[in-house]
Amino acid sequence: MSHFSTVRTKLANRECLIFALTDLNLSPQVHEEAQPLKGYYGGSQGQSAEIIVSGRTIKARADIGFKRNQLSGVYEIIYDSYETVPKLGKDFFSNKLMLAYGKHLVRIKAAELQEKFGECAIAEETKGTVQTLRLTFAGHQEVQQYVRR
Repeated sequence: MSHFSTVRTKLANRECLIFALTDLNLSPQVHEEAQPLKGYYGGSQGQSAEIIVSGRTIKARADIGFKRNQLSGVYEIIYDSYETVPKLGKDFFSNKLMLAYGKHLVRIKAAELQEKFGECAIAEETKGTVQTLRLTFAGHQEVQQYVRR
């Protein structure tokens, strides 16, 4: 039976989430206020979200929504597994989306740290299913000279 399910996540950064969805070619629609989701049967089943991936994007009959939980500050995923899993795969949210989100989060944090540690180079390495991002900072060395009297 087709219905929307809601899953709690650790996704808190709106920018990173939008960039991750874009990287995965999901063309997210971003709204300031939650908009109704389109379900399998056409109605929203009372569900709404601020970030919506149209079902048409993945050739499904139900949208995928990301709604910010006001209490926890993180996004919840609202989706119809009957429609989503066959199109995106069983581990899409826990693997592919989290990986893309994590890359953007690391890049934002690296940019923040550049102020303290200097230029940052990011190297990406993949071995099998493990993907590693290595940050290297140019570290400035401060030299002080003292005159003895």
